[in-house]
Amino acid sequence: MKKVKFLKLVSVYTIVVLFSAIIVSFKSDSKIKQIDYYLNNYKKSSLLDIVKKELSNKRKPVLYFYATWCGPCKQFKKSLTDPLMIDALKDVTLIMIDADIDAKNENISKKYQVSAYPNYVIIDSTGKLLKQIDGGAWDENIPKNMAPVLKDFLNIKF
Repeated sequence: MKKVKFLKLVSVYTIVVLFSAIIVSFKSDSKIKQIDYYLNNYKKSSLLDIVKKELSNKRKPVLYFYATWCGPCKQFKKSLTDPLMIDALKDVTLIMIDADIDAKNENISKKYQVSAYPNYVIIDSTGKLLKQIDGGAWDENIPKNMAPVLKDFLNIKF
């Protein structure tokens, strides 16, 4: 009798472990890739090197200009775990560029004439501007408004 209980317990434990592994695997695939250009990368790779690397990995690099004091930027960042946003931004790498840090360094935002935040810029491997939108492209900053606009914006061939 003890042996049967033990086998049942081992079976239940095995199922729980397998199920947990599947959930963890799913969650890791459902994250939006982000590279903080200045905080985690600065001086390791140039912006164009990062863009080229992401393109070679079949990803769509998007320069995401934000400010820490910007309300819509904070709302966008919070929304990145929403399934609508994950779907809209699949195969995208957000190259995060903090406006305040950028102004004191490379001033990439000036090159791409960023005047509002949040701002999304798609460039090619040479740095040429292909597309650009800002947070004014949708109404309220909620996933059901942002996701369709971003998905359409990202419909581009490199």
